Formats: sequence, structure tokens, C-alpha cells
Amino acid sequence: MDFRVDGGSNSVTEQPVPVMISLARLLVKRELERLGLEKELQAVAQDVARDIIQSTVRDAVRVVLDEMAGDKVKPALLERQDGVPAALSQVPQVSMEPCESTNPAIFPPVPERQISASLPGEQLFAGGGPAGLYIYGVAMGEEEIDLDAAGIDGCRVYTLSAAGLCAVVHDCSAEPYRPDNDEHAKGWLFEHQDVLDRVKEMLGDVLPMGFNTIMHAAGRRPQEVLRDWLARESSRLKAMLGRLRDKEEYAVKILLTEEILKQAALREDSRLQELQRELNDKPEGVRYLYRERLEKSVKEALEDIVEIYFRKAYQAIRPSCADIQVEKTKRVSPEKRIIANLSCLVEKSKVTELGETLAEIERWEGFTVDFTGPWPPYSFVGELAVPA
Repeated sequence: MDFRVDGGSNSVTEQPVPVMISLARLLVKRELERLGLEKELQAVAQDVARDIIQSTVRDAVRVVLDEMAGDKVKPALLERQDGVPAALSQVPQVSMEPCESTNPAIFPPVPERQISASLPGEQLFAGGGPAGLYIYGVAMGEEEIDLDAAGIDGCRVYTLSAAGLCAVVHDCSAEPYRPDNDEHAKGWLFEHQDVLDRVKEMLGDVLPMGFNTIMHAAGRRPQEVLRDWLARESSRLKAMLGRLRDKEEYAVKILLTEEILKQAALREDSRLQELQRELNDKPEGVRYLYRERLEKSVKEALEDIVEIYFRKAYQAIRPSCADIQVEKTKRVSPEKRIIANLSCLVEKSKVTELGETLAEIERWEGFTVDFTGPWPPYSFVGELAVPA
């Protein structure tokens, strides 16, 4: 039953919920205006919404890439998977220089057709609205060329250069790409990756940008903004390219069966050994109580055992890698646990050495290794600030 207070009396009468909700919203809005907190609350809500959207997009990309990962790749084979790399799930965050917005809405409705007026000096995209540049990556080079590759949705891909660097781009709207469904998103991710593969063949080492990195600045042509950015950040970008020269990223996951972990915990922990002896000495009728106590203690000890195995595997792999990023792990099944999820930056001359080390680890009892690559070095690019 839905109620409201009848104005001017203490009686309560029935009233539909929508009316009550509207009244509540109006009262809250007026109180916020009276206290001068409305704008502050909107700003906080926008920040929260932005964080939620970024987290949701990353989770969605991670799910898509997990689906495409398929069966494990044997370390000795070093198979190159077609399509989007597993490393794309760790796409570096791209910090955007702030731009002014006159729309205070958190989630404004998107009209079916939008009519935009350009500012002085601002370029309009052929499809309407402000123009932008979609950036695939940055490489060394001064020549501006058309690449023999089709970009997202078949767009013409070319380079723009400044200060000895070139950015690989295609013309687009300033608005981000919004896929209709998961398959649509997968297609765009594949196309993004195909361009990066082609760039590497033609131009060598490349700093990869994450999907939907679009450069735009109100009142200026995006080409001018991009060239200014390349010139301003040239020292940093060249240093990063130098660090990545002749190196590639590989994704390494090391898994261990839960049973082997439990056995190791019982073998290494004297306290658990004592509980096991007590359990064996007790009558059958009370054993279940000790069994529950033992299982609880084993679970508590597992984290220490996982850390021991992680360090053992990490120390075996480290000499073959120029750098390693330790990524978050997640539970893949009740029977197995990921004890190490690593992004490895490896010199091309040491890839075989790394593969042999991982093959040896896989021979350890209960161990499984997933080894994929090479991928663009997303995990080692860091944070790049681009005008947006």
C-alpha cells in the first residue's frame, strides 16, 4: 500500500508511488539549493560515474579477451595467436587533459541526430560534429605516409609526424566508438590490433595506445593538436621507445592444483601436522570436528604456500626478462589456482630461453603454464597524457 500525508491534516491517504518519488526529488533538490550543495554533489556524482564507467569498460574488455584466449598455449611452441592480445586487458590508462563542459547531467540522453556548431578554427568531421583523430600508437619516423592497412570500420590509416616521431591515426568524430554488442566490440578490437601489427612490420617498435584513444581539442584542428603533443612529449616518448627497442611482451600464467597446495601446506606446517595426528588418533564419531578444524587451518596456511611457490617461479623466470609486471589473479576453477599472472617484457634474443624455463616449470608436479605472445607492450607503456 502506498501513502501520502494529506496537506493541512494528519491523515494519511493512498497515493501512487511515482507521485511520492517526484515529490521527494523536488524536496531534496530544493534543500540542496538552499544549502548551496547542488553543484558540489553533481561534481562528486560525475567523478563517481566516470570511475564506474572506466571500471565497467575494463571489465568488459577483460571478459572479451578471456573468451578469445582459448586453450592454453604450450610453452615450447611460443604460438602467436591471431587477434587481440591478452595484454590488451591491461591497457594503460590514458589520462585526459580536462576540457570544459556546460552540460551538468551525469548521463545525458544521446539524441538520434546531433547538430553541432564549430568554434573558430575547429574542424568538423564528415559525419557531422567536431573532428578528432583516433590514435593507434606512436613510432619513430618523420615521413608522413598512408599505411597499407584498413583501420576500424575500414578507415584510411596514415601517419602524422613531428619532432622525429610519427603517430598512426585515422580521421574520426570526437565522440568515442560505442559498439552495439560484444561481437561488434570484438571486431573493433581485432581491427585495432591488426593495424598495430602492420605498423610494427613497417615502422618497427611502437608505443601502443588503448582502444578508443581519440585526440580532440575544442577550437583547434586535431592535426595541429597532435603535432604539438608529439613535439611537447618527444623526449619522454623517445625514451620509452628506446626502452622497448627489440623487446616484446608475453603473458605468463602459472597454475597449480589445489590438492598439491594442500599437501604442501601439510608437509611444511608443523602445526597442521599435529592436527593431522590428533585427527588420526580420535574415534570416528568425533573425527569430523577435528577434520573441520584441520581444513580451516589448511585454508589459512594456503596463502603462505602460494607465496612460496610464486617466489620460486618468479625467481626462475626473472633472468630471462627485461622487466616483469605482476598482475592480479583470479580463481579459474575449484581444482586449480593461479599462483602467478605476469606480463613479461622480453628481448627477442631471450624468448627461447624464457620458453625453456617455462617448460621446466610445467614439469613440476601439479603445475600448468599458459604462455602467449608476442603482444604490443601495453603493460610497459605507462600513463600517457593526451589532449582529449
